[in-house]
Amino acid sequence: MRNDVSRKSNLVLATALLCLFACTNSERAITDEAEAIELRVMTFNIEWGGANISFDNVVEAIRLSAADIVGIQEAEGNLPRLAAELGWHYNLQNYALSKFPILDPPNANRMFVYVEVRPGQVVALANVHLPSAPSGTELVRDGGSLEDVIELENSVRLQALIPFLDVLKPVINNKTQVFLTGDFNAPSHTDWTEDMVGARPFLKYAVNWPVSRAVENAGFKDSWRVAHPNPKTDPGLTWWAGRPPLESYAPGENDPQDRIDFVWFAGASQVLSSELVGESGAQNVTVSVSPWPSDHRAVVSTFLLTPAPIPRLVSAGRRIYALSDDVVIEYRNAMNSEIEVADINGDPVSGSGELRFPAGTFATGRYNVVMSTPGNETLASDFWIVDSSATPTVNASRDVYTVGEAVEINWRDGPGNRNDYLGIYELGVKSDYDPDYDGGLTWLYVNALPEGKITLNETTSETVWPLPPGTYVARLMKDDGYDSLAESPPFVIR
Repeated sequence: MRNDVSRKSNLVLATALLCLFACTNSERAITDEAEAIELRVMTFNIEWGGANISFDNVVEAIRLSAADIVGIQEAEGNLPRLAAELGWHYNLQNYALSKFPILDPPNANRMFVYVEVRPGQVVALANVHLPSAPSGTELVRDGGSLEDVIELENSVRLQALIPFLDVLKPVINNKTQVFLTGDFNAPSHTDWTEDMVGARPFLKYAVNWPVSRAVENAGFKDSWRVAHPNPKTDPGLTWWAGRPPLESYAPGENDPQDRIDFVWFAGASQVLSSELVGESGAQNVTVSVSPWPSDHRAVVSTFLLTPAPIPRLVSAGRRIYALSDDVVIEYRNAMNSEIEVADINGDPVSGSGELRFPAGTFATGRYNVVMSTPGNETLASDFWIVDSSATPTVNASRDVYTVGEAVEINWRDGPGNRNDYLGIYELGVKSDYDPDYDGGLTWLYVNALPEGKITLNETTSETVWPLPPGTYVARLMKDDGYDSLAESPPFVIR
């Protein structure tokens, strides 16, 4: 736990805690209401931050969809901007948008959030963007065998999904309604049956797609296919969408169209409807804006459900705060519990509420929030204070490595998006995506941390390993995109 808050700040913090504990809103305690509600849940890949065609139309598409909760993919740093336009809540670790408060539970490992749809009552949301390459549907198109396709899916997309399913299992078992949204970059086994062979271009043989089968085996149902059980009459294709072409990238007829964006659900929810949001005139699209702003269509499904009582938790309202931000600590279902922040304790609290600390209370760094109950239950969460004016830095730990040797990379002052990543680039090699370097020989996500270190080796790195002899740089890349935030000095592998 950090101890770098000054004595003056400690006094301010203690005073704020005493006041805020006394002023807690007791009306937010858990309610016994059990009435069902209607909830509209959306998944939307907005493509490279949503600004290539029309950011305003991304906002308008969400408004017209009448969604309550949205899982966003390819936010590329624009999630706060999108939330501001809508006047909604957001969570950068799950790329979640919601009309309702979003809570980051301590046991979620940044893989799901609670959405407080009524005071004291929640649903859970996980949102994924599985790897797009190499593509299983393109492998089918190009003549790959069924065995090759299954092996590819098991090694690429299924491995990326399994940690989410593992974390969600106890949430499902706790009778909480769980939604899993995302761009899965893989179709559903329900769409690639023997009856569907030849019904669409490139659908050459039946495939029991491992990703959709794993999600189903984990207890989820596919909301689109529940509402539209016939894949021939209602294919629900989400990629590719007919948006205006871009000079850098325009999917076309040789790219297999399929349904790869899903709103899965687990629990006793009833599906009332499921709709496609996309370009006007496309099959199954019922909500549209023009021009359509993404290469993906969105899916929005309406559910009738009874939300679950919120479990006991403590959480920072956001995981990353700037020095200029007020810091909010949320707590729910507390029971005469003590909350400690930066070694300062306030009076015990019960029920649900929040603590708000004015900007400047904390110095930069990482902080723990700990809630302790009289029964010796301890819940912990963490948050970071960052200097948003600081320039990110990246450095390799050494100037020279040998082929096959693990490469350690350090970074500081990053923005902390979930899909920020560190990539290794060969010096002086050009590509279509990057005017100076290639697309990255190997890379690794930085786990939504604004600073830290990673070790790239045979078991941790993505794609190429070992790196061949040459001169390289490490780059901190923004939010699953191609914008470089920082670059290391060159280092050599020989």
